[in-house]
This record gives sequence, structure tokens and C-alpha cells, in this order.
Amino acid sequence: MKNSLILFLIASFSYFFVNAQPKKEVTILYLLPFHLNEMAMPYSALKSSEEIHQVKQFEMMGFWLGAKLALQEYEYTDKQVNVMVRDVVTEIGGLNKILEDSVLMAKVNIIIGPFYGSLFPAAAEYAKQHNIIIVNPFSTRFDFVQNNPFVYKLVPPFLSRPETIAEHFLSQQNEYAITLWGDSVTTPELLAYKYYLNENNIDYRETHTLTPRFDTRKKNLIIALFEQPERVINCVHSIVNWEDKTNMAVVVPEKWLSISELTDDFFSLPQLYYFANYFVDARCNKVKQFQTDYLFAYEAPAELVSYSYQGYDITRYFIDLLFAEFNTHHLHFQPLSYQFQWTQILNGGFENSKVRFIRVKDFEFEEVK
Repeated sequence: MKNSLILFLIASFSYFFVNAQPKKEVTILYLLPFHLNEMAMPYSALKSSEEIHQVKQFEMMGFWLGAKLALQEYEYTDKQVNVMVRDVVTEIGGLNKILEDSVLMAKVNIIIGPFYGSLFPAAAEYAKQHNIIIVNPFSTRFDFVQNNPFVYKLVPPFLSRPETIAEHFLSQQNEYAITLWGDSVTTPELLAYKYYLNENNIDYRETHTLTPRFDTRKKNLIIALFEQPERVINCVHSIVNWEDKTNMAVVVPEKWLSISELTDDFFSLPQLYYFANYFVDARCNKVKQFQTDYLFAYEAPAELVSYSYQGYDITRYFIDLLFAEFNTHHLHFQPLSYQFQWTQILNGGFENSKVRFIRVKDFEFEEVK
């Protein structure tokens, strides 16, 4: 009888351990630069949404509003999401006061920190010491993800851009004459292109002139790497006036698209591309539904520039990732503005390697698959 009872208890405990219930509760801490203690510009002085986004108090407001819509998704489910929000600006003392609050931090599972980069190392070190996931939404700094397995870096490395270029254009050797079209400033993106092309023995030329030199014997792949509006306007003329535009692919910085002086001739180029860290397909039904929900809730449009989509996506994705116990195969949520393809750094955290490659075609934007 005694042996039978022992066997029954062992079997019962084994059942509960093997069939452990999935996680049903998470606690999330948002560290946002709201600048609540600073004097704001008088609202009557603001004339456009662009000016509103430049006010410090509103820089991340769209992110938080998008996050709030995501949090509402869990209100009538069997999952409990505990939420805390704190204003973090540039003073390390203010950040430490938050992190040293043992009552506040006791149950935190994840920190989402679209705050200033000067404070991120301290928050990341705290997360590492306390086994807390910390999300770095907008920084390009690779050192944040090194030697810290709890950091998720969302912005893809610049090296993913030449890798994508090679995948889409360079399958046939020497089909394209490649030109890196920059200025006198050496940027991390330029270095990434040169490193990749040199490592793979791919011929290219680098030019800083107003007019790139076109090769009449091959297709031309022009990769522009400068953003100053005055120079962009002057240089675009040399592209749109080239006789054989069908034999030319042009990859430009995303910021070019917001220069109002560029004409339809530029946007009508047969092969015009740009890279983006996040992109929204306006034709997607889920995107349309989010836009409707956001407008209904806040009486303002959802915008990438104000981080509305990013706040929603990051919140939904990482809460679901925690509930799925970090098994991405069990995730059903598809972000509206991101695509995540994680690469774990040796002895470090996770970096998203999926950059969005967008083509401008017939005055519409479509992602190159």
C-alpha cells in the first residue's frame, strides 16, 4: 500500500511538471521620455503634426498610444498583463531611482525602453542581473546587444542592406555596374557596403560627384548614400535625365521621399528602391483595421513617423513572446510594421536582421519579397 502511494505521488508530480501550464501573467515596464517636468511649448503655437512631433513631450506619445491599443487586446482573455509606465529622460539618478525600487521591480518580466541611448547601458545591465528581457526599439548601436543575452535590438544592422542588394540584383556575376554614390563623409552604412562588396570580390566604383558615371555596357545599380536636401535636388536631375532609365536601378535613402521639391519624374523611375526599418502596407486589411481603431480612439491618424504602429507591434509581439515562453514557432501575431528575423550574437542578445526593401512603383510602395 505504501509503495503504491509513493508511485502514485511520483506519477502525479511527473504529470504536473511535464504538463506545466503555460505562462498566464506578465509584468511590463515602459520607460518613456515624456519630459513631464519640463516646460512645453504653448499648444497654440503648433501649426502642423510635424511640429507636434518635434515637441519633446510628444516625441514618444504615439508610441504609447499604439501600445495602449495593443494592451487592450488582452483585457478579455485569460492572460493577465500588468503595466507600469515611468518617465525617463537623461538623468541617471532618475533611472536608478526607478530600478532600485524593489517593490516596483519585483515582478517585472520585460522592459520596453524607447528612451535615450545614454541611459540604456545602465538599464540593460540591471535587466541582465535580474533576468529581465529589455527591448531596444530604435537604436542602431551594436554594443548594446553585446555580452547581454537579455537585450533585443530591433533595428537591423547596416550589413543587412548589401546582403539584400546581393540577393535581389547580383545573382548573375557582373550583370550590374555598381556605384556607391556618396559625399565626403564616411558613414557606417557606406562602410557596410564596402566591407560586403570587398569580402565577396564584387566590383564597384565609389563617387562623390554630383553626377554618377553610368556604364553603357551593363545595367547600372546606383546606391545613393547622402541625404542633404539641396544636394539631393541637384543630383536627381542627373538620374531622371539619363537616356536609358529602364537599364538602371536606383536605391536611395528613405529620407529622400519626404523632400517636397522632388518631381513626378523622380517617382516615375522604373526601378526606384529604398530601405526601411519598418514599413506599413496600406493595402493590408489588418493595417486598415488598426488605422480605424486608432482614429476612433484618439481622433488622430496612426503614423509611422509618430511611432504609432511601432508601439502597437512591439507591445503585442513581446508580450506574446513571453506567453509563448520565447518559442517563436508558437507566435500567431504578425506585426503591422516590422518583420522580425532574430540572430543571436555570440555571448550576447538578439538582433533583428530583417530589413524592409521597398520599391516605388506607379507612385505606390510595395515590399520586395
